[in-house]
Amino acid sequence: ININHKYTNKRRIINNISSFDRDGYKCISINVYDVDSNVICNKDNDYYDNTITIKNDNNKLYEKNNISVYSDNYDYLIWNGYGFTNINNDKTYNVLSNESYTNSLAYQFKDYILFADYDQKHEFNKFYIYNNKKKEISSWQLPFYISFDSYFLGYIGDDIYLFDVSNERELRLNIEKKKIKKVNKNGMSVFYDNGKTNINTNKLIYNQLLFKYDTLYNIFEFDDKLYYKYFNSNKYIRLSDLKVDNILYTNNDQAYYMSGNSLYSYKIGEGEQKLAESFEWNFDYLNKIYVFKR
Repeated sequence: ININHKYTNKRRIINNISSFDRDGYKCISINVYDVDSNVICNKDNDYYDNTITIKNDNNKLYEKNNISVYSDNYDYLIWNGYGFTNINNDKTYNVLSNESYTNSLAYQFKDYILFADYDQKHEFNKFYIYNNKKKEISSWQLPFYISFDSYFLGYIGDDIYLFDVSNERELRLNIEKKKIKKVNKNGMSVFYDNGKTNINTNKLIYNQLLFKYDTLYNIFEFDDKLYYKYFNSNKYIRLSDLKVDNILYTNNDQAYYMSGNSLYSYKIGEGEQKLAESFEWNFDYLNKIYVFKR
């Protein structure tokens, strides 16, 4: 159990232990430093977050472009083949001349979505940047070409890292400064595995490796279910009874994920919430749904 409290070297005994039963779940929390911990439940020798025992009914607020919206606490950006459509206000941000069915070279980071110029073939020298704060798209002309045979590794600080497989080079990108630089040399590339390190470039060429982060709450999918585990813990705590098809995006204590044709959010301490659904998402949703919390 995690206690969210400023570090002190003073020792405190547990002030109180609270426990209760609900629908076959046995739940417990502790109070220390006058702070209550998250409630953890147990059933059939498995651990559950307390909010899984509480069923929330989400009511549809409105429907636009064949997408039903259940929460207006988020901005929903949907890839439409030429750019994005903001479901909240029906505004489109189209920049491409030719329709692109896939959006395979896109990356969501902070308030931005970075994506390649798909009007170019085989390789490109232009990115587009959607800024959700300003609600606008700008272009970024690059000093050289990048192959479409590339993938995003992850981020370190304010920098995004992309690996160009065809050209065997790792690139560091800063969206706000619009700066790009090759960073691999002498057969070695930058990598992040719970800390910045180096890796043989050949491993990035022949394996699509992604940066690894270990945060306080590590949310992940296992056996089609959603779990989290605390930093340095091997206990899996289930967050949802839904069949999870894919986690779209995580941000420490929150995850956005797909179950069937529906988009859900889970935030530690707040629970699971249905955000939106569309019949088309039964067949195609990868790299097409982007969510920003307001």
